[in-house]
Amino acid sequence: MNFDLGYIPSHIKTVVVVNDFDYVEGGAAKVAMMTADALVKAGYNTYLFSAVSKKEIPKIAGVKYVSTEQYPSLSDPNKIRGALNGLYNFKAAKMFRELLSLLDCKTTVVHVHTWTKALSSCIWNVAYSLHVPVYLTCHDYFSVCPNGGFFDYKRTKICHRKPLSLKCMACNCDSRNYAVKLYRFLRSVVQNKVVNIFKKTTKFISISDFSESVLKKYFPKNVEFVRVFNPIDAVKGIEKICPQDNEFFLYVGRLSKEKGCENFCRALAELKLKGIVVGDGPESERLQDEYANDDIQFVGWKTRNEVFEYMKKARALVFPSLWYEAAPLTVPEARSIGLPCIVSDCCAARDYIKTQEDGVLFDSYEDLKEKMVLFA
Repeated sequence: MNFDLGYIPSHIKTVVVVNDFDYVEGGAAKVAMMTADALVKAGYNTYLFSAVSKKEIPKIAGVKYVSTEQYPSLSDPNKIRGALNGLYNFKAAKMFRELLSLLDCKTTVVHVHTWTKALSSCIWNVAYSLHVPVYLTCHDYFSVCPNGGFFDYKRTKICHRKPLSLKCMACNCDSRNYAVKLYRFLRSVVQNKVVNIFKKTTKFISISDFSESVLKKYFPKNVEFVRVFNPIDAVKGIEKICPQDNEFFLYVGRLSKEKGCENFCRALAELKLKGIVVGDGPESERLQDEYANDDIQFVGWKTRNEVFEYMKKARALVFPSLWYEAAPLTVPEARSIGLPCIVSDCCAARDYIKTQEDGVLFDSYEDLKEKMVLFA
């Protein structure tokens, strides 16, 4: 795995990686941990600042961990405390200031990966007041969109409303309820109007052509992006496979509405094809009740090596995402062993489909079915 650290100026000695969690709980957190590991191996004095910690999970050798030991904002048992921390986390601000005050600010940068689930935008205020540059990797769209995805969960479709407009505020688009939407809207107001992360970010890092093109529509005109592609976590020693010898189609990912797994299962059922679903999430129980049978198997979360074992035995990976997914890792990982992919054209995974050997794109549910028949 090669990790591009060329975005860091030569005079920098210390990097403080900022992530809501100090363990892998999603794709962005995975990249944050890989970033910290690569920084240590490259000789940087590396810190990982987080709010939510799991002591039992092994830590990265050489990384100095600092955590505020808090709950994610929306799952804090004390709802008022959690809500306030989500808007502006004063405990995190205090501890972050204490950490940066111990470092040489002239040779230090802060690299933010995630902040909306626990830490809040207080990170920018603290770093800016101490003249420490902040780099932000835009893994999603929380820098501009209140729910982070330009996705209307109630209508299961992409949202084209202008973020923080009156139409945006009035739209009940959140995956939970309208009260949560209003809360996320207020959080974005604090982040972009009060703290103003655009003014206080030194470098914005994009991870795909697709996601950068979406963000540019809503970023200030003078903002320039630095491109750092997510590292591909391929397994060494796996030979290229012969997918035409395999029988089942494969889905790998979170089982939530925006991921489109239901379209995958529905297509399998209607076409009478075999498939395996690797993953878990809020839609898991419902999807299993409706679609699980001898031909469509749900196997839950699997380790990295186990996922590759499923890939080796698959005919094609289906990536049916319904939202502007910024830079999914599953598709390039599948391509690294020769597994072709059937990919939704409304997400950044389409950037990985360059030839017919890579796979095909689809633009609707009926088109997905046609492409699956083609591969079958």
